[in-house]
Amino acid sequence: MLKWVSDNSDAISAVSNLAMLFVWIAYLQVFLQSYRRQVRPNIVINRAAGSALNASCFVGNMSSESIYIESVIVTLNCEGHDIRDTVTDSKELDGDERPDDPRQRTLQGPLRPGDYTSIGAFDELIEKVHRNKGRRDHPKAAGVPIFLEVLVIADYSSDDLLIGAKRAFTIEPKGQDWHVRGMTAKTQQIRSRRERRRIKDVVD
Repeated sequence: MLKWVSDNSDAISAVSNLAMLFVWIAYLQVFLQSYRRQVRPNIVINRAAGSALNASCFVGNMSSESIYIESVIVTLNCEGHDIRDTVTDSKELDGDERPDDPRQRTLQGPLRPGDYTSIGAFDELIEKVHRNKGRRDHPKAAGVPIFLEVLVIADYSSDDLLIGAKRAFTIEPKGQDWHVRGMTAKTQQIRSRRERRRIKDVVD
C-alpha cells in the first residue's frame, strides 16, 4: 500500500489539489452570494399606526448604505380606472402656508440605513393624487374597493442606476370605516437592470 502511494504520489497530489480548488471555488461562490445580499438595496413600504385610512404609509431603508429618495409615485385604481401622479412635492402649499424650509415641502432627501419616514396617511395620498389631477370627487364615494400602489425611486450610493421598490394596497369599506391592507406580504424590489432603466424615464 505504501509502495503504491509512493509510486502514485504525483497523481494523488494533483487530485488533492484539484479537490481543494473545487472547495475554494464553492466557498468563494457562497461568499459572493452573501456579499451581494448584504450590499444590495432593500426598501420597505408598509402601513403603520393603524389600519384605517388615516394610517401612515412608511418608507424604510433596510439597505447597508444610505439611499436618497428621488420620487414617490402613487397609482390609484377605482372601478377599473387608473390615476397616477407624483406626490413627492407638496404642490398645494402656497403663500403663508408654504414652509420656509424646503425639506418640509418635499419627500426628497437622504434616508440612512435603518431609518424610515412617513410619506403621509393613505387618505392624504388619495386626496393629493385626485387634487393634482383636478378631480374633486373622492373615490370613497363609489363605495367600492380602492387599489393603491406606491412606487419609491431612489439613488443608492454604490450603484450607477436608480433603484426602486413598490407595494400595492387594497382599501376596502368595512361598515362605516375603511380598512387598508397590503396585497403582498413584502415590498417588491425592482432589481433587474431593464426595469431600473425604465424607472429612470419616470424621474426624467
